[in-house]
Amino acid sequence: MLIVLAVTLPLQASPTHALDCEGADDQTSLNFCAGRAYSEADSQLNDLYRDLKDRLKGDPNRLGHLVSAQRAWIGFRDLECEFAISALLGASAQPMAKADCLRAQTEQRINALNAYAHCEEGDLSCPVPPPSEQSN
Repeated sequence: MLIVLAVTLPLQASPTHALDCEGADDQTSLNFCAGRAYSEADSQLNDLYRDLKDRLKGDPNRLGHLVSAQRAWIGFRDLECEFAISALLGASAQPMAKADCLRAQTEQRINALNAYAHCEEGDLSCPVPPPSEQSN
């Protein structure tokens, strides 16, 4: 048992050795790298979503619409990706294809939310107010 721990602990403690996604050439690495790319996009989306929610705190109606839209989008994203990868069920590339789909959908959502976050000044149709000026 000690030998197993000695072999696996370095792999667990330093996962970055397997993170060279530019040179990934086996399915396990490709699956991992696709998952990591999706996680990074998801983190970016969550930061942007939090910012928009903070900017809408003074308007419960619009905040509620944003939250409802985001929940509906998550449902759409998940179902869209399930359909998109349905031909790969059980295949070794299924996790990679799903992560790629989730990443692509997430990047599209980031673009949509960024449009709200960076409306042109004077755009009366923009549902999100500009960031508040914070004084020191």
